[in-house]
Amino acid sequence: MNKLAITTEIRSILLDSEEITSLIGKKIFPVVAPLKTEGDFIIYQRDGYKQEYTKMGVARQIPTVFVNAVSDDYDRSLQLASLIYEALEGQFSNPDITIHLEDSTEDYSEGKYFQVLQFSVE
Repeated sequence: MNKLAITTEIRSILLDSEEITSLIGKKIFPVVAPLKTEGDFIIYQRDGYKQEYTKMGVARQIPTVFVNAVSDDYDRSLQLASLIYEALEGQFSNPDITIHLEDSTEDYSEGKYFQVLQFSVE
């Protein structure tokens, strides 16, 4: 599997979470939310891509994906971040991938709280 397009799988997993979609609907966007998006939402992006090689070629592909929970309310941003973690952390069979949380931080900008989760995908 070519993991350059792993973000489409990440979005699909998030949309499969009833807890997440009950809070934000389908407001899960690549890189940036559309202008004037109201309420809570998620943005995601692939930010790194490491390949490990053997004499036979590529042995592993390990993309880094940032997933951001965005809200006007700090507590809701934390709730959404927790749901993102629960949905993404672990092993999946279709496609055959493992997702691990590597780091997280938080920020505030333009009236919005951001919970930033960094995942590696193998």
